[in-house]
Amino acid sequence: MEKIYNSVQTDTGVSLDWMDGKRKNNEYFSFPELVEMRIKVPDLISNPELFRIDLQEHKIYVSQIGRGSY
Repeated sequence: MEKIYNSVQTDTGVSLDWMDGKRKNNEYFSFPELVEMRIKVPDLISNPELFRIDLQEHKIYVSQIGRGSY
């Protein structure tokens, strides 16, 4: 999974930026896809660093890094 460092809301979804080495890459997710994954768009836009992208599955996950296990 790759770290998301930037996200931009469009008319039909969200465009995400992530790095592969020094190369900037972009991936697009529509609003229905985000709803299906239970990703809140305002959270993704305001805190993209809290999310990871799985390119093989074309899915977004909330990062587990920094979360304590209770």
